[in-house]
Amino acid sequence: MSVRADTGETGVPGLATAASMLVVLVALFTVTGAFRPTDLPSYAETTRQIIGMGLMLTLIPSYMIAGASIGQRRSIALVEELRERLPDPDQADAAISAMRGALRKTWRWGVVVGLTLGLLNTQPLTAIRRENPVVEGALSFGQLNMWVVIGLLMGVRFTAAREFRRLAEVVKLDLLRPDQLKAISRAGVVDVVIIAGALLLTPLQSLDAEFRWYNYQFGLLVALPAVTFFLIWPLLPLHRRNQQDREARLTEVDRQLAEIAPTTPTDVEASTHLETLLAHRARLRSARTWPLSTGLLSRVVLYLVIPPLAWAGAAVVERVVDAFLAG
Repeated sequence: MSVRADTGETGVPGLATAASMLVVLVALFTVTGAFRPTDLPSYAETTRQIIGMGLMLTLIPSYMIAGASIGQRRSIALVEELRERLPDPDQADAAISAMRGALRKTWRWGVVVGLTLGLLNTQPLTAIRRENPVVEGALSFGQLNMWVVIGLLMGVRFTAAREFRRLAEVVKLDLLRPDQLKAISRAGVVDVVIIAGALLLTPLQSLDAEFRWYNYQFGLLVALPAVTFFLIWPLLPLHRRNQQDREARLTEVDRQLAEIAPTTPTDVEASTHLETLLAHRARLRSARTWPLSTGLLSRVVLYLVIPPLAWAGAAVVERVVDAFLAG
């Protein structure tokens, strides 16, 4: 199946391309000996470290392609949820069309960004000149391939975030019922899940149960700002509009209160009106202008905490097993 045929209605490669990538990379690292290293590179301490790197460089690109396909479908579904709250249904169609055409329009700068990030992590010309050029060259190629795939995914997801930001500029507000716009707040969670899944695979570099900070620092330096950007950036127009709407409504309530303040209500109807205004003002003041619930934020934190916990758990198990076998 060709990549073009595999893009389907989402406009990005799907599971068939992800599976093909997995097969190709498994074959590459098997043939070059990365999965069964005999002579270790100078920077490696154990064979399991090299095997772990090979596994990570095999699984993350395949996972990213699959994540892009699933994430794209989810984003399109979220746009459909917003359709009835848009002034013009054509705005939803325009957003979906832009998402489907994202890879075609952003692949060039995605490749440039990916290669730049990759070259900050590996030097392919240096790798093929070392004492084990076949294994090190394969691993260096794997690094470049992984970061190019990440760069392409960033282009696709940036387009989705931009479209949700545009929809946030025009969607009908509902300050006192923020769940009516939960589709926009969930848009960034798609990217959080994708990034957290990739982080969950990075501990494969520590297959020998040795934590090496340099294996994680660059990935975290890219992942954490990306999580913040994709989660917050699309919501900024909605936050600004909610603030403006709340201030305008509070001003009107205060005006009405000022009109009845000089006199003390003596009848039931006037007293009820006063209490209603006071209660409404209190509700407006406590209304969230960010469409992010406590439950959603808790899930985001959980997604980001799982990867380091998974590595820590795996390392503890490895240590216990080694201690048991050693007697």
